Amino acid sequence: MKHFLYLKKLLAFAFEKNPLLYVALLVSAFSVLLEIAAMTSLIPLAAVASGQPLQSQALLNRALGFMGLIPDARGLILLFIFLFMLRLLTQFASQALVVFLSKRLFAQMSTRAFHNLLGVIPIREVEQSSIGSYIALAGDEAFRASSLIGQMSQLVGNVLLAGLYFIAIWTFSGVVAFAVSIFLSVTFMLMLRAFRVIHQLGHIQVEQSREASSLFLDALNGLRTVRAYGAESFVDKKYSNQLGDYVRTLVRIDIVGLLTRIAPALLLFAGAAVYTYQAPVAMGSASDFAFGVTVVLLLMRFFPVVGQTVGIAQRVIADARAGRDVTELVSKQCSYSASITTMKTLRVDEVYMRDVCFSYRQDNPVLRDVNIRLQRGKSYAFIGRSGSGKSTVMDLLLRFYEPESGEILLDGDSVSDVSEWEVRQRILLVAQETTIFNDTVANNIRFGIEASDAEVMRACQIACIDDLVADLPHGLDARLDYRGTNLSGGQRQRIGLARALLRHAPVLLLDESTSALDSDTRSRVVANLKDAYQDRTLVFVTHDANIINLVDEVLDISKINQLKSRDRDKSDAVI
Repeated sequence: MKHFLYLKKLLAFAFEKNPLLYVALLVSAFSVLLEIAAMTSLIPLAAVASGQPLQSQALLNRALGFMGLIPDARGLILLFIFLFMLRLLTQFASQALVVFLSKRLFAQMSTRAFHNLLGVIPIREVEQSSIGSYIALAGDEAFRASSLIGQMSQLVGNVLLAGLYFIAIWTFSGVVAFAVSIFLSVTFMLMLRAFRVIHQLGHIQVEQSREASSLFLDALNGLRTVRAYGAESFVDKKYSNQLGDYVRTLVRIDIVGLLTRIAPALLLFAGAAVYTYQAPVAMGSASDFAFGVTVVLLLMRFFPVVGQTVGIAQRVIADARAGRDVTELVSKQCSYSASITTMKTLRVDEVYMRDVCFSYRQDNPVLRDVNIRLQRGKSYAFIGRSGSGKSTVMDLLLRFYEPESGEILLDGDSVSDVSEWEVRQRILLVAQETTIFNDTVANNIRFGIEASDAEVMRACQIACIDDLVADLPHGLDARLDYRGTNLSGGQRQRIGLARALLRHAPVLLLDESTSALDSDTRSRVVANLKDAYQDRTLVFVTHDANIINLVDEVLDISKINQLKSRDRDKSDAVI
């Protein structure tokens, strides 16, 4: 049932974002009616070919008259050609529109998923899954979902066409229609078994794809570790084995699919052979000839359409069952602004954590009854042993996580009453590891905001990185390598500091953000930061004695955090 609910949500999203899908369905339905009309126009041809006079049919004669044709064999063939050409053109138009819309839907879903991952999905939820999983969700699963829309639109047209052909067969001969029903029932039982096998293989395929993608990404992100430990052969072999298993599963799925397509045809020919051998049809009379030609004509189109319909339905069911519900990710509403600005005009006089408790897991408390007051114009150092909750306090202030109890106040207003985006416009975190993008120095520092070169260089001066920038061949326009591999750890940290300083945040949090600097540079950077933040709030998370001596107030989180010793031991295992 959940798979049908997924399809329902997917269809709702697709039609909401692409109303032209309604047009595609209408054109497809019209195209189906044209084929039925074309095939119907050929039915009297068998009687004409056998020497019988063409029976009077008002609609058919009107159509022939409209085209300036006489009601004979030549006229019927020309009418059929005209109608079937229209059928092909409208079918192409419908399918081309669906192809365009399904590809656009893929782009819509993938970009929306990326958009929501950046700023909407809670950090805790993101961290509980692997990066490879989200790449698969925004890539493979979004593509699978868009393909499902194309398949389902094609399925609607095929079901309508097959239904109209069956009605035509039933109208012409109830006996033939009954025999067809028996054949389809037996075929359906065989297909049902094939669907189950493909469903099981589909789950295996998705899991194998995720495992291979995750290993690929983990190996590249940890390439230094892989090479440092001489584990290249181990990781290479593991990836090769995983990819081999994945390919074998794909082959099994395709083989089962081929069998499901060929089995009905084999069964049909076997039944026809038995019938012909035991009850041969006399074809001597003109009426018998016309009957046989008409039956063959209808069945020749009916069974291929049914086969296509079954194949499409099989793919839809397999993809719906094997796929993950990407609509859960793309349907979330945006909660952050599309524009980025500096924070010069913003002001925060006080940040107050009152009786805050938090745990990552229910049986592992991290913070209990924490009370911290940060005031504008002062600098602070958060100290405490590893696992005492310093970084967790930072994450709570930024609303990466929500307190289980207690509250965080900005100038007396609870942060829960404002959006996460607005909170992060006022409180900015510089982490120990700075993310460097494969872009220019200026763009790495601006990182989306409008700022002049002079403003960028001023931020670089405070972060003590201006000399390095000036010595680069192209200065601010010098290009940095992916992850900043052409920079030292201290240089990367100072680029991160300059990036934060350019935004003029009212409250600046620095989580071991100067740990890679030598002592002289660190002292100059801290002094510059204190000078720049005289009228704002500056917080260091640090173990460095020099920084501790330079700030206005030292807060020992180990003492502020009211965890009992037994609870603290538990929390140490997860911090």
